[in-house]
Amino acid sequence: MASIELRGIRKLYGSVEVVGRLDLLIRDGEFLVLVGPSGCGKTTILRTIAGLEEPTEGTVLIDGRDVTAVPPRDRDVAMVFQSYALYPHMTARENLEFGLRARRVPQDDAASRVADVSRMLGIDALLDRYPRQLSGGQRQRVAMGRAMVRRPRAFLLDEPLSNLDAALRSQVRVEIRRLHRELGTTMVYVTHDQVEAMTLADRLALFDRGALQQIGTPDDLFDRPANVFVGSFIGSPAMNILDGAVAGESGAPAVRGPGFLAPLLPGAHSGLDPGSAVRLGVRPHDLRPQPELGHDDPGFRCAVEAIEPLGSEVHLHARGEFGRITAQIDRAALPRPLDPGDTILLAADPARMHLFDTAGARIGR
Repeated sequence: MASIELRGIRKLYGSVEVVGRLDLLIRDGEFLVLVGPSGCGKTTILRTIAGLEEPTEGTVLIDGRDVTAVPPRDRDVAMVFQSYALYPHMTARENLEFGLRARRVPQDDAASRVADVSRMLGIDALLDRYPRQLSGGQRQRVAMGRAMVRRPRAFLLDEPLSNLDAALRSQVRVEIRRLHRELGTTMVYVTHDQVEAMTLADRLALFDRGALQQIGTPDDLFDRPANVFVGSFIGSPAMNILDGAVAGESGAPAVRGPGFLAPLLPGAHSGLDPGSAVRLGVRPHDLRPQPELGHDDPGFRCAVEAIEPLGSEVHLHARGEFGRITAQIDRAALPRPLDPGDTILLAADPARMHLFDTAGARIGR
């Protein structure tokens, strides 16, 4: 196992800054997920750890040793690629053994490692097949196994599930998490899929345009997003963001905007004067339709645009003076059948509101 530290890492391609002065510590044995939209720099960071990219500035350390100038083969890390990168003319067994032969591992030891890893991954019956004879999920397991037989100090995984269908992604995701528990090896995993990030990570680091937005446990980022970008990226459906202003006298716990009044917990907007512009974040699963639509009732007054039935829940898409809003509602909680065009009032628990300033930074708790 190994700790990995990036100190002041910056990467430029010409005049374009892809990663901007990043400091990041990955703990020994940790499963860290680098997540963010395409083009945010996360794969560049992974390749910099592997030695496949040279940073413009900064230092890469593995177990406290400066490896910035050390070639990839001498860093003792293994990378699993999105494309599997299996040799098509070799059987699964030969693909697994290839790296061991290159390192002159004794044949008996190599055979033992291949047998152990293939059993762990459930591919022991596939060892004599060629990649063309394997499904996508089986190829991915062979690619994982090729990294595992090396017994590296760290695994680097670059969107390894993106070529799989949804059902298989879910299955392999569970297997990767199980493997991490069994192996205890440091893993750094890149994805743009926030479901993968949330379900796999001990901690996740969310990037946007080469900058680290927030790092923490999945619950940290979901429950206390540092800014509007984090709140909108983490969670599905995405957090609703509405523009409003602090309402009432100083200390009054509410935000008012066009077509809505949202009570807040006392003290949630400490230091903000009445009339101060703010941005309100409300997660779709925290919204509930109210049976009455009184003129002075707090909530979000809107008209139903579309209803997506999803078994035990529905996704309700509506529009008010404030813009669009999405609610994720238990079907049993609907007070009446709803149709497009119906007027409704949606309300949320004040304890579940998120408050941001006009620049997008979190306010308060």
